[in-house]
Amino acid sequence: MHRFVSRFAAFWCLLLALLVAPLAASAQDSSAAAFQNTLTQDRKELDEVASGLATVKDDGDAAQLTLQRLRESVSRVRTDLVTLQSNVLAVRDSHRASFDKIGPPPKPADPPESKDVTEARSREQATLDQLSGVMTDIQDQVERADTLANLIIVQPFLMSFNADKKALDDVEASLASIASAGDSASQTLQDLRAKIDAARTDLTTVQTTVIPLRDASQSRLKKLGPEPKPTDPPESKDITDTRRTENALFTQLAEIVTKTQYQAARADDLANAVTEYQRELITGRLLKGGDSVFSRSFWKPVIRKAPEAVLRAKDMAVTSALHFTHAVNSTSIAIFLLTIAAGYVVAQFLRYRIMRWQARLPRKKKTSRRYVASLDAVLGLVYTMLRVPCAVCVAVLAFRFSSLLPVYVIDEFGWDFIRATLVGFGLWALARAILAKEHSDLRLLPLSDWAVRRIGRRMGWMALVLGVSQLLDGFIKSLHADASLTVARDAVTASLFIIITCSLLIRLRSAPPTVVNGQVLSPDEDINALDILRPISWVAVFVMGVCLIAGYTALAVAAAVLPLLLICIIAASYLLTTLVDSALTDNLLGDTERRRAISRAVGISSKNVSFSATLLSGILRLVIIVAAVLTLGAPFGFYSADMLPAVQRAYFGFQIGEMTISPSSILAGIFLFVTIWGVTRLIRGWMSNTLLPRTTLDAGLQNSIATIVGYVGVIMAISASLSEIGLSLQNIAYVASALAVGIGFGLQAIVNNFVSGLILLAERPIRVGDIIAASGEEGFVRRISVRATEIETFDRATLIVPNSLLITGVVKNWVYGNTWSRLRIVLSLGYDADVDAVRAAMLGAAEDDPRILPSPAPRVFLSKLGDAALEFELVVVLASMETQPAVKSDLLIRILKAFRAKGIRMVAQLPAVPPPVVVSLEEALGVVEVAKMRGDKPAAPPPASPPANKAPPAAAPATKASP
Repeated sequence: MHRFVSRFAAFWCLLLALLVAPLAASAQDSSAAAFQNTLTQDRKELDEVASGLATVKDDGDAAQLTLQRLRESVSRVRTDLVTLQSNVLAVRDSHRASFDKIGPPPKPADPPESKDVTEARSREQATLDQLSGVMTDIQDQVERADTLANLIIVQPFLMSFNADKKALDDVEASLASIASAGDSASQTLQDLRAKIDAARTDLTTVQTTVIPLRDASQSRLKKLGPEPKPTDPPESKDITDTRRTENALFTQLAEIVTKTQYQAARADDLANAVTEYQRELITGRLLKGGDSVFSRSFWKPVIRKAPEAVLRAKDMAVTSALHFTHAVNSTSIAIFLLTIAAGYVVAQFLRYRIMRWQARLPRKKKTSRRYVASLDAVLGLVYTMLRVPCAVCVAVLAFRFSSLLPVYVIDEFGWDFIRATLVGFGLWALARAILAKEHSDLRLLPLSDWAVRRIGRRMGWMALVLGVSQLLDGFIKSLHADASLTVARDAVTASLFIIITCSLLIRLRSAPPTVVNGQVLSPDEDINALDILRPISWVAVFVMGVCLIAGYTALAVAAAVLPLLLICIIAASYLLTTLVDSALTDNLLGDTERRRAISRAVGISSKNVSFSATLLSGILRLVIIVAAVLTLGAPFGFYSADMLPAVQRAYFGFQIGEMTISPSSILAGIFLFVTIWGVTRLIRGWMSNTLLPRTTLDAGLQNSIATIVGYVGVIMAISASLSEIGLSLQNIAYVASALAVGIGFGLQAIVNNFVSGLILLAERPIRVGDIIAASGEEGFVRRISVRATEIETFDRATLIVPNSLLITGVVKNWVYGNTWSRLRIVLSLGYDADVDAVRAAMLGAAEDDPRILPSPAPRVFLSKLGDAALEFELVVVLASMETQPAVKSDLLIRILKAFRAKGIRMVAQLPAVPPPVVVSLEEALGVVEVAKMRGDKPAAPPPASPPANKAPPAAAPATKASP
């Protein structure tokens, strides 16, 4: 029976094994296939990401959205791959355990194993091989996902870099053929400069964006550390993969930075080349000679080519008229009239407001005259420009919006009208504003009314000539007329400038003499700063005349226009700087009420308002002067864009060894320090005033905790700011080590004073202006440096005290918490004095004195009952200790007058009586005997002192002492 049961169990076990083995094999095969299917899906998504990344060609908003979507896809796929990798690893470990349990195949000497075991080992080995292949594929796809993620990061920079590189290549190719551009070379160079400036700006933006990313990647690599050596213990696979990915990203970012720096330098070189071409073009035009203005050959081509230009203008006028006839309808007329009406309403509203502002200009004595004069000049300039120039601009826009004239006519002639009007009326308006013909009391320049009338009339003629010249220049270029007409225009313009300038200079010679205080100034005395313009004008007239005679008409126009442009820019900058300075300093600082109102509104002290206004005035004036200098450099080929790279390099940093110094980082560090320090101050104040007083800690411990919190916050602020600036703690440690060596070599005293000075500046136990007593002297603190403190005594002597003495010694600061000071006046009065009357007189003397604080109120004490007098003490508290001598003197005078008025007698002060001298008889006799033995005449003993209440008796003649 037992044998039957065992055989039956063996049969069923064999049958079960035969049934389960295929199922297990199929399950293993299905798990590997499932992993492979998931991997295939992830691979497909990465292929789609790579295809989408290849289609991104620009850096617009759509491209940014596409890159964001691709970045999210890559991140999701990588997460799936990491999860799949962990699952495959778990399954592979399970099969490896099963494989290890089966054991290795038997050796030839061992007994053979069963077929089932051999098949099981083969299946496990095949499964392990499949899973290892899946793991390898997963690792490859993870690396591919990391590579795509890095490409997505650097793709915008690469696209921008490639676009800028292509633009610079085009510029370089265009510069190579600039010699064949002919008359269009100037416009071509301007277009090339615009391309270079755009590429240079993009390259700078790429650098400023990529460099922080590169530095952050390098910092992460440093944290990961170097790769382990073969002798070191192995590191985890995650760290190795992270280092590999980060290293690839750092390499790509560093390559982009290197390439952009090279292209930026190339852009600077191309910009310099364009500038040189422009200067050569300007020089060639100015120095291009021709026939003299007074020769027939000069005017022959003008007479021959002028009718052709007139015919072209006539044809264009006929074409414009035909277009106008066909374009006239109710809609176009309505648009034209609405544009005109809107422009007229806006201009009239602005003119009305300006008139109101000019009428309401303050003319009080407290108001700065410079402020009123400069503001009136600026408002007058804007008012003038709102008349004809504004009307011309509105008319051109009305024709453009209504399409009543052809577009090419508006583009070629309309903007010429606007430019000519702005130039002519701008010069005239600036002259009117500076000369102030209608308001002689608000004139900024030292000119008489007679000179203003003559100069203003000639400046109007010059403005008209310049405006018409600009208009003719635009017409000649738009009509594509012959170059001889341009030369003729230059000749006529220079000739008119010569005539106007000569008439002004000759007229100014007959100016009436200046009268000052009823006396007529001599010609040598009647000179002001503007007289320097006369010789400059005569030189310009001479140069223009010589150039016209020699045939250099372009140079003659330059000699006429450039000095005028120089004068206009200087006048405009002078007007603006005067307005800014007077508005922010003279007008604001002179008006106490306005300054206090700003102080209350902003929440800062009145002194800080004055400081901020002065600082803002200096910054704005500097900006105006820099803009004026850049504008002056434009006609000579110096452009503001050429200075931009240097400014950007100075702002974003430059390398000194391994340290990058940049004003932007310094400003960011200062801002970070101020922010953390301010937050620390708030936290410390909250702990000191709110949190700690509600605990059971004593006051000393509360103060210690608040102080420690403050120091910790300051250390954090300093560390964060130094880190933002780029200074590492290692460099600071080097400096500290060097200082320690110096201290060891005998600089203890200097370092002690230096550290004490830092403590004084940080803790501020004494401040500049305090009244202190130190080293046996008293005086005002005038200056605190890092080595010593300067104290000015009351005798106007300067005492230089080392800072260590002020830190380690005892210092009395009379105004540490505030400037209050107590004044005590002690008076001795007779016993017959009325105490109440004395008290009332002394309190009355202290009333209505603004230098005495009302709280705590003045008080009078009877401090002593003397032998012969009553001592009264008046105690008052002063707002400032500096006023003690003056207040004491005034109080004594008022008290003395009050006592005399009320008949109160003061006790006379008697001189102090020396104590009596007692001489013993034995000592006197001894002195006499010694004198006898020497043969000298002994001196008489000193007389006894009289009583204290009696006058001393008359001196008696000396007598010889008897033995």
